[in-house]
Amino acid sequence: MTVSIILSSILLGASFVLFFYTAEKFTLGTTKKVALSVYALVAIGCLANIFLKAFGI
Repeated sequence: MTVSIILSSILLGASFVLFFYTAEKFTLGTTKKVALSVYALVAIGCLANIFLKAFGI
């Protein structure tokens, strides 16, 4: 269980870094919108996983 939380935390941090990197690097366009959407969904999924594992739900 703790391994899952640790890996989710690492993935959450990576998605935040990539989110802000992509927001600064690319101009407005389809690539930026898709990348930001994917990173946001990954971050939400990681947060949900962390909370579910931490609270034992």
